[in-house]
Amino acid sequence: MEKQQAYAPGQEYIEPNEDIYIEKIIQAFKKQLPKYYPTGQVKRMFHPKMHGLVKAVFKVPDDLEAKYQQGIFQKGAEYPCWVRFSNAKKKPASDIKKDMRGMAIKLIGVPGEKLLNAHRNDVTHDFLLVTSKTLQTRSVHDFQKSLSALMGGGLKLLWYALTHLSVVIRSIKQISKCSNLLETEFFSTTPYRFGNDETKAVKYAAIPQDNQASSMPVKPTKNFLKKRLISDLSHSDYCFDFMVQFQEDPSTMPIEDPTVAWTSPYVKVATIRIPKQHFNSPAQENYAEKLSFTPWHCTKAHQPIGGVNRARKAVYIALSDFRHKLNGKHEHEPTSMEFFN
Repeated sequence: MEKQQAYAPGQEYIEPNEDIYIEKIIQAFKKQLPKYYPTGQVKRMFHPKMHGLVKAVFKVPDDLEAKYQQGIFQKGAEYPCWVRFSNAKKKPASDIKKDMRGMAIKLIGVPGEKLLNAHRNDVTHDFLLVTSKTLQTRSVHDFQKSLSALMGGGLKLLWYALTHLSVVIRSIKQISKCSNLLETEFFSTTPYRFGNDETKAVKYAAIPQDNQASSMPVKPTKNFLKKRLISDLSHSDYCFDFMVQFQEDPSTMPIEDPTVAWTSPYVKVATIRIPKQHFNSPAQENYAEKLSFTPWHCTKAHQPIGGVNRARKAVYIALSDFRHKLNGKHEHEPTSMEFFN
């Protein structure tokens, strides 16, 4: 790939044959997913272990500066939303293990035409965040190669690890232990447009307002993160500051290389308030399995950019459709908030 400094702020670079690598990724995942779940319900390829789907409110400040009032970020705007907390491992594992955690947010009541043809008239908008600021591979092709090695296993995987030590090291650094999801910072890792000016790009973050850190349980159960989420939200409200981080220099804050953390300051543009609630009913958990999250559930003002996001557009759509067909269910996109006992 050419050096990023050859490009203007906000500019994308599409590597040769990217569509071919994306199709290989889709076919590899379709082949592997049913093997993970030979019986019973087939879970998501990404972030299959859910800790909870909780109700929340996404509120833009009444006094937001004019220069930040783009798209959904209009002063005083307020959206009900669902927030899904999860673990990233392809097969659900004990919460005490090191992992990347996820926070997927689905706003409801968002006006405007959306980017995906099949969801053009939907009133939802999604944000996908994880507990790492960066990803392990630089491009779609790099990810496809690492995926091929991982699924090939054995000597193929060993050879890949020996010849791609930097990817292995980054993968190790991206996972960690988590003591409490409501006290954890989450990041988009990938960039997005900010309004109609194509030279403006941002990354997202959700930072908890309560900065205390819970200790790890003495004898952690395999689902202790969900138990803590249930306990905490049965007693109190919790809030996150939703932030944007602007690209300032395309050479040091690249669009096409998600292994590089941006260094610009964060600007608060909204608050996510998760009110006290009970959320772990079977009906609500079943509802959560019908939902799909993709960063492409959005308007043009917030278009995902960069290779990883371009791959997500095709991969997420294909795998969501594939999973729902295997489970004999239809994907559900909310038109309003639904409530469960």
